[in-house]
Amino acid sequence: MEPHERGRMAKQPSTHPFQVMEEEAQHAFLEWPVWLVLREKELAAYLAADRPQTNPRAAQIARADDQPDKE
Repeated sequence: MEPHERGRMAKQPSTHPFQVMEEEAQHAFLEWPVWLVLREKELAAYLAADRPQTNPRAAQIARADDQPDKE
């Protein structure tokens, strides 16, 4: 163990309500882009299911995206 690492302990969980709220807000902020991408994909799938495809090429691409790769 390096000399500068001695005496360091694992981070203790916060006990003050404001610190807990601040840590939760930080986690939500960091997770927001991932959540947004997932919701965007879910919305696109929902809208595509409700709307018939008028463009045959677009319909073919949509069907290909729904099928898992066969490898």
